[in-house]
Amino acid sequence: MTIRDLIDPNSVTIRDDSTIADAAQLLLETKLSALPVVNASGRYLGIFSVNRLLALLLPRAVLIEGGVSDLGFVSDAMETLCAKMAEQGTRLISDVVEKEVRIAYPDTPLLELVLHLYRGENDIPVVDKATHHFIGTVTSAHLLAKVCQGVDDAQ
Repeated sequence: MTIRDLIDPNSVTIRDDSTIADAAQLLLETKLSALPVVNASGRYLGIFSVNRLLALLLPRAVLIEGGVSDLGFVSDAMETLCAKMAEQGTRLISDVVEKEVRIAYPDTPLLELVLHLYRGENDIPVVDKATHHFIGTVTSAHLLAKVCQGVDDAQ
C-alpha cells in the first residue's frame, strides 16, 4: 500500500480568490478542520484552517509570543465577535493562507505519513512533486479504514 492508495481524490478545496466568509461557510458545511487552498490552475498554496479563522477573531496582542494571556478586560460579547467576523469576512483567503504546512507526495513513505498523523496533523495535503498541483488529502480516518480493512481481509 502506498499513499496513493489513501488519497481522497474528492477532497474539498477552496480557491485563493475566495473570501474568508466563503471559507468559513464551507468549513461549517463540510465539518472539516482545514481546507486546502489552490489557485485557478489547481496549484496547491497552503491551507485555511478553523484555527486560522479563530485567530482572526482574537486581539493581535494575544497572538504574539509572550503576549497578553488574560483577556478579562476585553469585551467578549457575541456582537463583538460577529462584528470582527464581518470585518474579516471580506478579506481574500490569499491574504491569510497558511503556507508552512506539512505536505506529502504520492511517493512519500507510508510510515512517514503515519508518524505525521500520530503527531497530530489530521489532514495532510498530497501534491504532485513536479507541478505542485493538489492531488487530494490523506486523513487519519482514511489510513485507519485501510488498516482495519487489511486486518479483516487477513482473517
